[in-house]
Amino acid sequence: MKTNLCKILSILFLIMSCSNGDSSNNEDQENPIIGSWQPVQAIFIDENGVQDIEIYDECQLMGNIDFYVDGIFEQSGFYLNSGVCEIEFDNTGNWEIINENILRVTLNGQVDNGAIGDYLILELTDSMLRIDADLDPESIEQEVYIFIK
Repeated sequence: MKTNLCKILSILFLIMSCSNGDSSNNEDQENPIIGSWQPVQAIFIDENGVQDIEIYDECQLMGNIDFYVDGIFEQSGFYLNSGVCEIEFDNTGNWEIINENILRVTLNGQVDNGAIGDYLILELTDSMLRIDADLDPESIEQEVYIFIK
């Protein structure tokens, strides 16, 4: 009797561990880009290799970008104007990751900023996202944006 019970429990365990459901939903939920990100700094490197680091102020730190499982994102940005924090942009759009290291962002069917809309993912962990807006492999120029969760 104990042997049959063990066999039945083993079979039930196997059935419960194997799912006929769509596994892509689980993969999307495990994607570390999903969630709310706060911009903290930008690093610009010009054609001469000169680096300029912009640490965001309190107002800029109020911005965020939220990536959702369904490929939608929402973002907002703020800037300091005569001592008053004002909204610079408030957008929604679509996102996707291409070839595991390119983040493509579109706003209202238009590519972000009227440009390519692709960003090279330099680092993506559960707590940090670093993207480069300059995808030209021949150029030393970089436009890196750093976000934290």
